[in-house]
Amino acid sequence: MSRFTTGNKKNWAELWKSALGNTAVKRCSVRKNLVPVLAVAISLLTVSRPIFAHHGAAGYDMAKIVTLTGTVTKYDWSNPHILVYADAKDPNGTMQQWSLELAAPLLMARLGWTKNSIKSGDHLVAEIHPARNGAPIGIGGTATFLLKFEVNGTPLPHL
Repeated sequence: MSRFTTGNKKNWAELWKSALGNTAVKRCSVRKNLVPVLAVAISLLTVSRPIFAHHGAAGYDMAKIVTLTGTVTKYDWSNPHILVYADAKDPNGTMQQWSLELAAPLLMARLGWTKNSIKSGDHLVAEIHPARNGAPIGIGGTATFLLKFEVNGTPLPHL
């Protein structure tokens, strides 16, 4: 008969003690483990709050859409957001250097964009939500929306 069958007179705790060299078998306590788990959870929530604030669109006028027509000067396909820099004329005909923020590369790739979708010198027509303070910056896409982008007369995928 095996040592571990029910016919053995030793109980499981004694078997564990003998297997561990007669050291005491510690039992896990839910109360002992709950405090560290709660501390870690609260810490993560505290740290994550500024991260969520980063992804806000409060600096942009989300009720207004502006169409920019210009030339791409730089295209930065990198995390955390894709950036497109373009020279475009304002309504008065003055050339302005714009910075356009898009979603993360992973999200844009899922829509069909690549790091080669735009390059310096391309003709760009883009719909953006402009900055509230009037600066030449705008947002054209996040995880929840992507406005129209047209490069050299070809529309890029958008939502």
